Amino acid sequence: MNKADLIIADNITRNQILLERFTAGEKNRVIEILLKMQTELKMKLQNGLTDYGKARVKKLLAQCTETIKEYYSGVQQELDLTGLAKHEMTATQKAIASVGLDISMPTSSVLKAMVSDTLLQGAPLKDWWAKQSEDTIFQFNAAVRQGVAQSETLQQIITRVVGSVKKGIPSILDVSRRNASTLVHDSIMQIANNAALAVYRENSDVVKGVHWLATFDSHTCVRCAALSGSEWDLNGKPINGTTQQFNIPPLHPNDRCKLTSVLKTFREIGVDVDEMKPGTRASDLGQIPADTSFSAFLKRHSVEYQDDLLGNGRAKLWRAKKITMNQMLDFSGRPLTLAELQAAI
Repeated sequence: MNKADLIIADNITRNQILLERFTAGEKNRVIEILLKMQTELKMKLQNGLTDYGKARVKKLLAQCTETIKEYYSGVQQELDLTGLAKHEMTATQKAIASVGLDISMPTSSVLKAMVSDTLLQGAPLKDWWAKQSEDTIFQFNAAVRQGVAQSETLQQIITRVVGSVKKGIPSILDVSRRNASTLVHDSIMQIANNAALAVYRENSDVVKGVHWLATFDSHTCVRCAALSGSEWDLNGKPINGTTQQFNIPPLHPNDRCKLTSVLKTFREIGVDVDEMKPGTRASDLGQIPADTSFSAFLKRHSVEYQDDLLGNGRAKLWRAKKITMNQMLDFSGRPLTLAELQAAI
């Protein structure tokens, strides 16, 4: 990355902090909605499960199923993905403009298509929410039916569903809230990266590709660490030594990676000037040279840190220089197993 790319990456990183704060707020709003759903389901159980007759239980479960569907539909409507996309496009435009370039914005039709066609790990966002709704319905109905089958009291059945802090019994809806929180994060990150990519492609006269920007700390997974620094052109073709195929983050739940720009050099745009030298970037070691690879970053940490991040077996092979970070993945970006790595040596 040249100096201009690193300035843009710094601005993208600063915006990422704001994005994380926004994400936290959205998570809280969604959790509040699902807590209201839990309260309503509890009331339905208290008022509707007056006896355990088959017809009454069936009717109650049908009512609760509709309640769960309505709340999950409401969650999706709470997320202003179009507004988020507009903000991220503007933030990306400002980041590139900070190095003195005149940047165009994608058209409203591009924005609309991007939001409506957004895929998260290969599936539309609405399908992810539908699956979470279906999973919650299944868990709720199973808990009620099991309680009825075991002739539990109404209070015992309610405790199965909503839990009891005093008794240390978790709610079956705790998992639903955690899954929803993760999906909010991943949806926001997907829209943010899609929006940035749309701006890069709109300005192909000065932007020639994208750079995978991973967070330099111990929470980064092997897959993202190995992809750190990888670059592709705007059509997804690997460039500058990259061997993995192109994917848009997030690649997994709670992925924090971002795509930042690879600008054309001064000479590529017709200006006979040398590139500026790179500066520094943030890490859990503090500021480090901006052109530091993830491998070089890891070498500055302890063996325990390396083992924790890569796994003991991979870390030993890496320290022995039998594999590189890049060789830990196959072409598709899938982390190779330890057995596969050993077989390839």
